[in-house]
Order: sequence, then C-alpha cells, then structure tokens
Amino acid sequence: MTQILLHINYFEQGQSLDRACKQARDLGADGIEFRRKPSEYAGSDLEYLDEVSRALDKYPLSYVSFGGPGIDLMVSDSRVRERGLDAAEVFYRQAAGRFSLKIVNAFTGSLINPDKTLPYVEYWHHGSAIATDTQWRNAISGFQRMGALAEELGFRFAFETHGCYLHDTVDAAMRLIDGIDSNQVGLLWDHANLMIFPEQISFDEVIAKAGSKLFYVHLKNWLVSPSQFLAVSSLGGGIINIREQLGKLFSSGYTGPLCIESPRSGDREQFAREDIEYLRMLLTEDCHTPNE
Repeated sequence: MTQILLHINYFEQGQSLDRACKQARDLGADGIEFRRKPSEYAGSDLEYLDEVSRALDKYPLSYVSFGGPGIDLMVSDSRVRERGLDAAEVFYRQAAGRFSLKIVNAFTGSLINPDKTLPYVEYWHHGSAIATDTQWRNAISGFQRMGALAEELGFRFAFETHGCYLHDTVDAAMRLIDGIDSNQVGLLWDHANLMIFPEQISFDEVIAKAGSKLFYVHLKNWLVSPSQFLAVSSLGGGIINIREQLGKLFSSGYTGPLCIESPRSGDREQFAREDIEYLRMLLTEDCHTPNE
C-alpha cells in the first residue's frame, strides 16, 4: 500500500509538533516529513529532534522523514563542510536510533548567483547553472560519506529537485547521484519545482532519467494567475495533472512514499484535509491516465 506523508509545512503557522502529529494521525496519514530543524528554532537540531520524539510518543506515526536544512557543501571552507558532515552524522544516527528511518530528503547547500540583480525565483540563473567543478566534487565526496552512513543505518537519501541547489533539475540531480554511486542515494522528484524552469520536462522523461534511483516523490500543484506568474494551488486544482503523474509513476513500478505539501497562505490544516482526500481518491481509482 502506498504510504502518504504530510509535509510539515501544513503545520508551520504556529502549531506545536504535538498538534502536527495529532492532525496527521487523525487525517490517516502514515507520517510527516519534518525539517531537520526549522530556521526559526532557537535550539540545536538535536533539541528539535527531542521535540519530535516527544510529539511522536504522544501521537505515533509509522513513517518519519526529515528534510532541510541540509549539509552546506557549497562553501569553500573545508572546515565548515566537515563540521556540517559531522553534525549531520550525529543527527541521523540519533534519528535512526529513535525511529524506523527510511528516506531522508537531502540538500547540499544553497547556491545563489552573486549577481544581486537576478531574482531568486529565476532558478535557471542559480544552482547547477553556476556550480564549479570543485563544488561538484565536494558534494559528491560529502555524500559518499553520507551514503556509507545510510547503508550502515539502513535508510536512504533522496535529493529533491529544488531551485537554487546543485540538484535543481533532474539532469543535475542525476549527475550528482551517479557521481556518488551509492545504492543509498537517489532522487526525490518534485515536478512542481521543475515547472519554474523555462525548459519543461515530461513525466515520462523524469521516470526514464531516474530509473531505479527514484526513491521519493513530493506532490503539490500550481495555478496560473492572469499575470502568468505561478501560484501554489490545491493538489487537485492546478495545472499539473496529478492523476496522470501518478499513473505514469506507478506504471513504472514505483513503490515509494508520496509526500504532499502546502507552501501557500491560508488555512493549511484545511488544505491538508482536502489534499489528502484528493490523493486517496486517486489511489483508490488506481490513478488511471486519461487515455486508459
């Protein structure tokens, strides 16, 4: 049975982790993708992990994942990179010891063009487009170490297709994954993130390029405003045909989890209810594509 996760961003409007876990459980989700530590959290990442543990003790969930912040391997200072790798190892050892950790959403550190006239949302001017050979080597080396850790502890890393990171496009992420060459390191496909780029990629192309390295999938959707700027919509109310996407995905043999997310304003707890109901409907209908 396909496992459904809620991204923690459904519950980042002042809710406690207790409430997030309770709501996820009440909605019938299998788990949550937490952050490794929220940016506004005053304590350490291990203190945040303690809070996650306490919340899950009250409201258990069967699937626990973690996302950003990742390990900043884009910085030139080797001491900073090593400290980041050391801290990540401590965190994931703790997490794997507390939960049945299966997949972690991996990031290699943001990579922003130094030209301040270029908007952040013009992803094609950032990330892999400006990465140096040294940054590629540092990311590969760092996650070879992390891949060995994941193999030891029995979980996997998946690089999210996300703008302003080295792994922003499918091609860039696969270059990184192939360079690391670990059975524990693969791809997290977020198609909505890919739609920011001028050159579009089809569902079939993503599946063909990723192959057996497709470990994890994020689902969200966009609508197009009159100004033609993308804005986040409900899962079933946007321009991405989620039914078709899932049909292609499952036809390829994918058996990993699906994580829905809601990075939009408004009542996100209600959005969580609506989005998970829509996804369940598609899964019940076997996600047939329109041409079937």
